[in-house]
This record gives sequence, structure tokens and C-alpha cells, in this order.
Amino acid sequence: MSGQATPCTLKIALLDDHDVVRHGSFVHLSCDPRFDVVGSHAHSRELFDTLSSTHVDVAVVDYALSIDDLPGLELLPLLRTQFPWVRLLLFTAHCSQVLLSRLMDAGASGVVSKTERLDALAVAVVHVAAGLCRLPDGFASDMDALALSRSEREVLRLCLAGMSVTEIAHHRHRSIKTVSTQKHTAFRKLGLRSDGELYMLRHQLAPL
Repeated sequence: MSGQATPCTLKIALLDDHDVVRHGSFVHLSCDPRFDVVGSHAHSRELFDTLSSTHVDVAVVDYALSIDDLPGLELLPLLRTQFPWVRLLLFTAHCSQVLLSRLMDAGASGVVSKTERLDALAVAVVHVAAGLCRLPDGFASDMDALALSRSEREVLRLCLAGMSVTEIAHHRHRSIKTVSTQKHTAFRKLGLRSDGELYMLRHQLAPL
């Protein structure tokens, strides 16, 4: 699609249900002589068709697709099983340590945040194509790197149960200041910014 490819050109397929994001990614990557964008898709079934018929080195896949499509954490294992040679680079609007760790466990080779500069996408493609792990700055590739303390895990568990900091302090026989500090530290390690984000990631946090 982007003209004649040289033998060393990386072949890329895109999957994003947002037309503006998909088109912008297509134009940006197609202008780079290192890449040949062989597919640009709005639905995962189209991506599966392309991967079944065309050699692809890297698939850039949106984490949150349309409601009639597969969620990212279901789609990734299917792609990894059927097309193990394809490097999977996830595109997401929301980054947290927990979500990124789950994506890597599900088969992603790397992740790009939609809040990063556009040129970060091309750099990420090259990184994952070379077999490297690529994550946004400030994030680790493994949950072990979080090193949440037992107290921090318990505070998060009680937060998810609907308890306030004051209630948790009373329940755990700790000061409000201590519990507040533990909650703040746990949020920082997980890349969370609010109780709403904690609740949205409650299923990913279940193993904690």
C-alpha cells in the first residue's frame, strides 16, 4: 500500500476502530521508508484475514475496540496462538502498571500510549520487531517490579470493597495518615490516578 517495499522493509498491519487514529498511524508509518503498511483495519476479523494471507512482521493493535469486537485481553492470546511469528504492539489510551503487565502476559510484545508523541510509534515498531520489549517511560514489564507491600495490597483490597480511608484505618487499627500514605504509594506504583481507575481495573487487580 505504501509503494514498493525493499527486502528489509518491515511489514505492518494496523487494527483500530477509530478512523482518525488509524488513518494518522497509516500515514505516519507509510511515510517511513523502513515500513510497508500492508493492512489497515477497523475490525479484528479483517486483521485475521490479512495475517492469514500476507506476511506481517508487526501488528499494531488497539486495546479497546468497538463493542462488537473482541476485548484486547481476549484478542491477544488468539493472535499469539494463530500467528506466533507476528510481533504484537498494543495501542492504548489508558496506561497503568497492572494493565500493561496483563497485556504482556497475554502476548503483547510492547505497548504504546496514545498520549505519547507520534514518532514514538515508529520507534516502538522497530523495537518489538527486533525482539525487544517496549513500554511507555516509567513502567516495568513485570508485576514483580511493583513490590507492593502486604499493607498496600490490603488497603487496595479494602478500597475495592467500598471502604473509605477512615473506615480502613479503623478496620486495620492504623492512623488515617498511615492508610492514606499506603494508598497513595500503591496508586503511584500501579500508575493509578483515582478511585475510578482503581475500580475499572478491579479484575486485573484480583491476583494482588
